[in-house]
Amino acid sequence: MTNMSNTTTVRFHMGGESDIKTAHNRRDEATVKWEKHIDMERKHIVLKDMELEEAYAELFGEAIEEYDAKQKRRDRKIGGVREYMEQVRADARGRVNKKTREKGKNLAYEVIVGIGSVKPVVDESTGRYKRDEDGEILMPFLVPDDICEEVLKAYLDAWEKRNPHLYVYGAYYHADEGGAPHMHIDFIPWADGYKRGMEVQTSLNKALEQQGCISEGWTRNSSVVWADRERQFLEDIVSQYGYEVVHPDAGKYREAMPWRMYAEEQEALRQLDEQYAALESMRREEADMEAELSIKKQELESVSEELSLIEEMRNTVLPDGRTALEHIIARARKEKERKRLEEEERNRIARNRRKYEYTPARLNSRAVEELEAEEERIQRKAREDAAGLGEAKQMRYERFLRDHPGSVGMTRESSLDFDFGRFKR
Repeated sequence: MTNMSNTTTVRFHMGGESDIKTAHNRRDEATVKWEKHIDMERKHIVLKDMELEEAYAELFGEAIEEYDAKQKRRDRKIGGVREYMEQVRADARGRVNKKTREKGKNLAYEVIVGIGSVKPVVDESTGRYKRDEDGEILMPFLVPDDICEEVLKAYLDAWEKRNPHLYVYGAYYHADEGGAPHMHIDFIPWADGYKRGMEVQTSLNKALEQQGCISEGWTRNSSVVWADRERQFLEDIVSQYGYEVVHPDAGKYREAMPWRMYAEEQEALRQLDEQYAALESMRREEADMEAELSIKKQELESVSEELSLIEEMRNTVLPDGRTALEHIIARARKEKERKRLEEEERNRIARNRRKYEYTPARLNSRAVEELEAEEERIQRKAREDAAGLGEAKQMRYERFLRDHPGSVGMTRESSLDFDFGRFKR
């Protein structure tokens, strides 16, 4: 394949967050294996790769903290980077602008830039591809891969200087697909100077305006002005390598695709993405089912071993004529009966304890009076008995002294504890 002359084309296309295929850009193995147009043996370079949430934290984390610190009401606070990202997503799901046909905000955007084309020249008379003297197919706009890589890297290196309000968090060079080499650049637009809400927010229009790309009407808004400026910068780089940039398809499709047809095409692409997501979900479910099947197989093997053991015990006969299985079953039943009887005994003891240890928590006034009267009667009876016992002991003491003159030294107190019953007249 050869180039007819030093002419080429440039490609510049911008899309929203739904157009960003991060796994494809990174050449994720689980994704690329389904994309047959990619040859992993060819060149592909990851120049910058950040997670979207990490990039948002770097851009808006401080602004979110400052805004929340000023809020007195909790429901007015944002809460963090993830919550702010959810607010942006909610805005993206809002109403579509009828003039610009833009659907709210996007968390991020992507531009795809490329150099050259692999479209061959067709001979109108024969309908076949034209070839050179060596029989090679003529590619009028083909550029060598090494030049494409140098041009695209130079374009990316000057990005921050040209676009200070478009933060690049992902950049990927691909020369491993069927078409011409190209680069994916994923970026987040940001603007400052807001009077309401956070001082720094994400907004493509405001970010482009702060870079000098002012809208010239709804057919040529700030995004169109910016895209034209970027294409011109890319063409200037290409021209430094001796190539002239042409636009063979300029205006060819400008009126060919009405908005309704374009909307239908985008809807078809969206459905394709949904089908791909459904396919990925089915793959995950299949993996889960395989894991569950493996567990069931292990359980089945365990049950089979237990059945084999039971069969062996059924065939083993003990000296008393019973099989080992019958012996084990009889022991199990006996143990079960023993536990049942123990449980019944514990319940009986507990019922008796509750019956005899029960004391009413509160007594009525009449019962209290009766208890107090009974207590007083008991104490009075005890005093009377004690007094009667003292008189009887006094009489015994005097009689003891009369009968035993030698015991005059015994005191009255000690004699009260002496057992007079052993001495009889």
